[in-house]
This record gives sequence, C-alpha cells and structure tokens, in this order.
Amino acid sequence: MKHGLQKLALTTLSLIILDTDFAQAQLGISPSMNAQFLTELRARSPKHADEGRDVLGADRQILEKGRALSRPELFSFTDQYTHRLSSDITGFNSQYQMGRKYLSPFYHGVLALEEDASDKSAFQSNFALQQTFEYNSGVNADKGGVIFSPMLLADVRYQISPNQSISFKGGIGLSWIGDNDGLYGSDFTNEFFLNVLPGTSLTYDLELGALHVTVYDRVSVKPNVGMLQNDAGIAGTLALTDQLSWTVNYNFSKTYDIDGTHAYYDLGGNFVDRYRPGYNADIHSVSSMLAFQSKGSWSAGLEGALNWYEPDNPAEANNGIFIVSPGIKGNFYQSFITPQARPAFIANAGAFVQMMINTDIRLRVAAGFQHQSFSGPFQVFQRVNFETSQPYYSLSLSQKINDQTSQELSAGYETNLQRAFNNVSSHFVNYGITRQVWKGGQLTGSGYFEYSDSIETFFAQNTTSYGLDLHFSQRLTEKLSASLAYSYSNTGYRNLNPNLPGFSTLNFRQHMAGFSLAYAFSAKTQAQLGWQGFFSDDDSQPPQDHHRVSLSIRVQF
Repeated sequence: MKHGLQKLALTTLSLIILDTDFAQAQLGISPSMNAQFLTELRARSPKHADEGRDVLGADRQILEKGRALSRPELFSFTDQYTHRLSSDITGFNSQYQMGRKYLSPFYHGVLALEEDASDKSAFQSNFALQQTFEYNSGVNADKGGVIFSPMLLADVRYQISPNQSISFKGGIGLSWIGDNDGLYGSDFTNEFFLNVLPGTSLTYDLELGALHVTVYDRVSVKPNVGMLQNDAGIAGTLALTDQLSWTVNYNFSKTYDIDGTHAYYDLGGNFVDRYRPGYNADIHSVSSMLAFQSKGSWSAGLEGALNWYEPDNPAEANNGIFIVSPGIKGNFYQSFITPQARPAFIANAGAFVQMMINTDIRLRVAAGFQHQSFSGPFQVFQRVNFETSQPYYSLSLSQKINDQTSQELSAGYETNLQRAFNNVSSHFVNYGITRQVWKGGQLTGSGYFEYSDSIETFFAQNTTSYGLDLHFSQRLTEKLSASLAYSYSNTGYRNLNPNLPGFSTLNFRQHMAGFSLAYAFSAKTQAQLGWQGFFSDDDSQPPQDHHRVSLSIRVQF
C-alpha cells in the first residue's frame, strides 16, 4: 500500500506539471532564447546580416530533420520536451533550440520553399500546399482514427522601396480527426484543429541610415492545450559608431484560451467532459543588446531584458487537479487544488562574447544575473520564496567541420517562468552532429541532458531528463530516398520535501522508431510515406504503445 501511495502521489505531481506547463506564454524571459531573438532581429539589417548567418548552411535542415521523430508536435504524443522551457508556447518545445527562427516557420525539419532565382520583381511570392493523410492508433481514446491535415505554406515579400519591405512567412492549416471523441481543438468543435507553424509572422523592415527598424506580429498555437498567443513588437538597431551598435526590442505577448474544454473525473468518479475556461495572460517585455564589433573576428557587449507577467484569473476560473492523500485509520481524502497564477516581474542582465574563429566556426559565451519577483504562489499548497536571484550562463558552438560534417553544442544554466511552481532552474546541455558517410548516405546523431529543480515549493522536486536521436538517410535513386530513425528519452522526478517522506522517485521512458520513403516527382512536387512507433512505460503503469502511418504530398506553386 505504501509503495502504491508513492506511485500515486508522484504520478499526480507529474500530472500537475504536464497539465499546466503549456498554458502560458514566454518570449524574452529565457536569457538564452532572448539572445537568439535579438540576434535574429539585428541580422535583418544588412549591416549585421553576418551575425545571423548560420555557419552550418544546408546542414541545418539535415540536423533538424534528424531530430524530427522526437519533436513534441501534437499527434506523435512524444514525451521528449524540455522542462527549462515548459511554459513556452511560441515554438515546438524541443530540447534542441539552436537554429530556431522566431520570424520564420522553416526550421525543425520544415523545409523552406524553393525561391525563383529568375524573379527580380519587387513582389515575390512562393506558396506550397502540403496534404497529409494519417492513421494514428493513439487518437479516439486509443481506438485509433484517421487524420486529414491540409496546410498552406507561404513565403511572400514585397520591396516597397529600396529601404523598406514587408514580408510574410507562415504555415497555416487544419487537422480533422474522424469520429474524434478525446481531443479538443477549439471551444466550438472537437472535429477540427487549427495548425499554425511556430514562427508564422508578418514583418515590416525600414532602413533609415544608421537606424534599422523591424515591426512584427507572430502567432503561436498549441492544439489540444487550447492556447493561442499573439506576439506584437517593434525593434530598432542603431549604429552609434562604426563598431558600436545598440538593439532595443519591445514585445507584447497576449495568450488566449481557445478551447476551454478539458476532461476530468469528479469526486464521484464520473468522467466530466467540459471543464475550466483556462488562463489568459499578458507579458510586456523590453530587451536590449549593446554590441561592440572589433575589426577582427570577435564581438562583445551587454544584454538584458525586463518582463512584466500579468495573468488573468477570473473568479469563475476553476483550473485545478485532485490530490488523493492518506488520512486517519487508512481512510483516503480527496483535495482539490485551485491554482491561481500570480503577477511577476522578471529581469536579467549580463555580458557576452562572440567569436568567429573562421567563417565556419562561431562560439558565443554569455553570463549574467537574473531576478524574479512573484506576488504570491501559483499553487495553494506552495511555500515558495517569492523573490529569487540566480546567476545564468550559456555557451553555444556551431561548426562546419568540412563539406561532409557539421556539429553543434549548447549548454547553460538559467531560471525561467514555470506554470506549476512559479519558476524552474535548469542546467542543460545538448549536442548534434551530422556527416555524409558515403555518397547519398547521411548519418545524424544528437543527445541532450537536463537537470531542473523547483526547491522552494511544497512539492519540491528535481527532474532529470536525457535522451538521444539517431537518423540515417540514403538516396536510392535520383528521385527516391529512404530513412531510418530511432529516439530514446528518459525523465525522472525525485521528491525533495522532507515533510513528504513517503514519496521517492518516478521515471518515464520512451522509445521511438521511424521509417520513411520519399519520392520527388519534380523539384516542386514531393511525396513521403512514413511509419512511426512510440513505446512508453513508467514506474506507475503498464507499458503503452501507439503508432502512426502517414502519406504526405507537397506541391509548390
């Protein structure tokens, strides 16, 4: 009985985390990701374009494709995601963040559209229609079902004048699940899901001599989690001298609950199908980077951000979870936790050094300090320190070793916003390498490790995650290619609260395998047939598995 209670308590704890992690916004709060966004904004100016150049070149897409099996998109049901960025809904919550584009959807293995090099007009447009037919055994309460998913990809640019342009990059579509009775896509229907690729955005760029201005609006959607986020912002990069420049970005994030329907069990054990309106939230962010570019191969500067997090907690919001706990003489009691998100002020400031050792090697190191102040605990049972100050650091290395091999490493430590426990502190490291092993044969390998803790809480715990991704592709003919993939993830939760001595640890494990055949009818028309299998188990329930078979056709026009 004691062992069973340990499993029940830890399983419940994990449900609190998984049930609440994805339901709020984060853009500009993570120091490492905020630095990536500022670098991307700076690189939109022709004067700083080289700062955003990906030294991996075409190998970037190969590396991202090699990690696609473990990408936490909706219908794969993968367990592989990062606790460090658990509150971020602005992109696929992947362990691998290098190469991410906030103002473009063409990353994480999503291929960019082919440009027409002969088109020299002021208005340039590229569109593609991607249609996927899928059978997935995990939908409809594991009874299986067919998923029909059309998506329109677009890359449109209009050069208004020599110094100003407007562009749209995006991927927007729908997914229809036949006889769906278990997943919710919106508040008005459970038949259709809105799909928006992370990075879908509308941007306006203006070059005014020493000043470059970018105005942008981007949309993020998490289907089934039921959250939509709109990020609107304006950024400016000003050349103070020939070598010194200053970038400032203001971003307003507004998060909406778009489904409002989640299932739960009431006190009588009855399955309730409609539940909780969810939480809306605003985040105001001001971020800045002051950079000095030497006349050699290095640059250095200061970075920082100020964030005001303002969640909306309507009186009728009843977003919680049941906890079963032991009582007197072996009786059990059910408690209902009603979490209420609290406003917060979150800031970071630090310094960075970036070195272009040569045209194929970029190294960036940053370090600084973070401060977070919350007006109260998120969970009723929390006993948190409402103010925390922590150091942070990050390191990233990208290298194109030669024409056949590229590698990338990132590591760091930072404290980020986290829905269940106010914040979470994490050490992280991930690595990836891809190599053309012979003609037409490409081998890619990636691995990650993450250690996260939330010490100042009633459910004080740490989480250790690690995993690997392997991918091999072979071009069989000029038009036909095949690939094999394998991925493994392991996540362990460990109790740290001495007042809850009955709790110990809980581990989640998942094996993933995949196979695909791709055929190119032409440069702009491709088809792919694929199979993926997911095999999961943990310390509290029997092993589970599901699979998906899909046929995808993409036509550019």
